[in-house]
Amino acid sequence: MARKDNYKYDEALLGENEKDGSDYNDSENMELEEDATRTIRVGVSQAPAYRDKWFAVAFLSQLLLVLLVAVISGFPATSHINSTDDADGRNLDQVDSNDESVFDEIVFDQDDDFDFMQKFRTFSTEFLPTIFLVSIIFAPLLSFGALALMDQHAQVLLQGSLIFSIVFNVLLFFTTLASSDPDGSYVFLFLALIAAWYAKVVWSRVPYAASTLKCAVRAVRGNFGLALLALGTVPVTVFYSVFWIVSVYGASTWECMYSTYPADSSLGTDDTNEQNEQTGLSGLGAFIMFLFILSYYWTMQVIANSNRTTIAGVIGTWCFNPINASSFCSTAVRDSFVRSNTYSLGSIAFGSLIVAMIQFIKSSVKSMRGRNRGSCLYCCLECLLIYIERIAQYFHKWAFVYVGLYGYGYIDAGKAVMTLFQQRGCTAIISDNLVRRMLYLIAGCVGLCVGVVCALVGAIFGGAQGAHGDEMRIWTYLALFCGFLLGFLLSIIIMGAVGDSVDAIIVCFAEAPAEFKRNHPALHDEMERGWSNMIAETETSLTQAAAVALVDMNSRAGIV
Repeated sequence: MARKDNYKYDEALLGENEKDGSDYNDSENMELEEDATRTIRVGVSQAPAYRDKWFAVAFLSQLLLVLLVAVISGFPATSHINSTDDADGRNLDQVDSNDESVFDEIVFDQDDDFDFMQKFRTFSTEFLPTIFLVSIIFAPLLSFGALALMDQHAQVLLQGSLIFSIVFNVLLFFTTLASSDPDGSYVFLFLALIAAWYAKVVWSRVPYAASTLKCAVRAVRGNFGLALLALGTVPVTVFYSVFWIVSVYGASTWECMYSTYPADSSLGTDDTNEQNEQTGLSGLGAFIMFLFILSYYWTMQVIANSNRTTIAGVIGTWCFNPINASSFCSTAVRDSFVRSNTYSLGSIAFGSLIVAMIQFIKSSVKSMRGRNRGSCLYCCLECLLIYIERIAQYFHKWAFVYVGLYGYGYIDAGKAVMTLFQQRGCTAIISDNLVRRMLYLIAGCVGLCVGVVCALVGAIFGGAQGAHGDEMRIWTYLALFCGFLLGFLLSIIIMGAVGDSVDAIIVCFAEAPAEFKRNHPALHDEMERGWSNMIAETETSLTQAAAVALVDMNSRAGIV
């Protein structure tokens, strides 16, 4: 967390100094007063202590239970899947050898079938691993190159992302207008107009957003271990997901999960007892499944938010004590990672549980809506929960910045977020939205470049297999798709670290601009110019705020 104990001030302190006749010259006093009026509050680093510890205990307990169920019940249950007994208890290893010869004759007698099996074996054992290897090499390299580009041309890229949104929707408008069903084309025209309006509203805010992006890029490039930590969440997520699936499968074999009840007489079943009974999920079984699903949502949120909190801690150190955050795997990276997963784990689990519960309720409503098609009530509930989830995630994102910066408990961090939005919430939201949409665009470009490289690899594989024509195109397009998908996912993880860094930069600059200036004078001056120009050129009106909110919600939904 950021150490700022040697530099704390506020307006009350200035007043006390004036009364006491403190020895300040005019220029220093004016500068301090200017900074104090713009300072939201000066956070104080908390002493190391386990905060919200009961939530940490609850999270670790449920995690341990999932792993125990997987080991005790899940893996033994999955071993029966590979059993050589069929449904009637007959051993399939004792099948007559004549039956095997018949099977071989059916499958492998024809050369085409054998050729298909050979190509499938090549696809699964050589092609896919090669595509994966190419992607995990090129995606980080291209992403690191994109960071250098953002460092030099942040403002141009942000402006370009706004223009791209307009041009993209205009192209979709003309494309659909020329199609056989042009009725939907005017939707894209409407979206293009909204994008143009949004660009006009936020154009004066681009320099400030660009300056925060440049600071974040400098911090991430100086502590690139943050990107490795972000990428490390991928195998952790996969590992837990596998154990969770095995655990759920093991729990499904428990007798307490099911109950027997009389069958519906309207089905016209016979009078046998077996056909007059049905087996379904019991009340206890439904409760256990609820806990499993909530556990999965909760754990996924904790993994993501732990990474976000770690990044905030490193950025705070980079802002206020840069000497400890200036290497690939600096002291700040290690200390922040350990702190996020020990002292702050309870606070992270607390906030993550709230979002996880909202996600579970939303998925339940969505499932009920699928079973009751045409229900207006479920549709409205789902839409409401989607927006509640977005608001909760957005609020928690900023709360975790304060948890990472100062080591606050979750409630205290939430209070700090409310203060932040009271003072400059609109600016924080707009800057964050501008940067995030540009980062998604950069990740898409990286994914496309990786896809092109993989397409070349696919063409080489296709040629080695003697493919021609349509078969060659299948190899190439499949490699392009896999490469794009993997490249985009890996790049967006790295860009996500940059986006989280931007959030922390906004908070640090808002809370202690003078100390930020002392450690990073050039970057501070650029942010100060962007802030001053933004305030001087425009004051956000109610109409502009409505436009910003509308487009912000649409862009988060992937529309604009």
